[in-house]
Amino acid sequence: MRQRQTGFTLIELMVVISIIGILAALAVPSYQQFLLRAKRAELSMHIDAIRVVEEAYRAEWEVFTSCTLMPTTVPGRQAVDFPANETTNFDWNLLGWVADGQVYGQYDVTANALPGQLATFTSNGFADIDGDGNLSHYLASTSLHASMMTPTSVY
Repeated sequence: MRQRQTGFTLIELMVVISIIGILAALAVPSYQQFLLRAKRAELSMHIDAIRVVEEAYRAEWEVFTSCTLMPTTVPGRQAVDFPANETTNFDWNLLGWVADGQVYGQYDVTANALPGQLATFTSNGFADIDGDGNLSHYLASTSLHASMMTPTSVY
């Protein structure tokens, strides 16, 4: 009498491996887009934080303040240290905001503090997280919360 063998045939294993390959091919690009969106979310968070501290600065000093573009270049795919910190003497310290650790974006604040004019400010955040040379841009101002100025497909 012949014994019955159990297990999978080579064809069944090949079908399962093909299905796993197809699912992986569909999932990897979606995962990469998710990672880019998560890194780009830093811009919105930081621009909103800058907007809040600008309003607090104005409440105390009755004017807005400007802050130079930091870091000096757009970081790109790798996060870089934000040059200003608690111990440096930059205008960001006067504002009362510095990024914690490394950033993927470049930030600035332009304020209008001339006597007799309506006090306003504009804060910008730029990033090139995917390294393609197209900058994503977030903007906040006296009357505008952090808003994306570029298409959502730009990272």
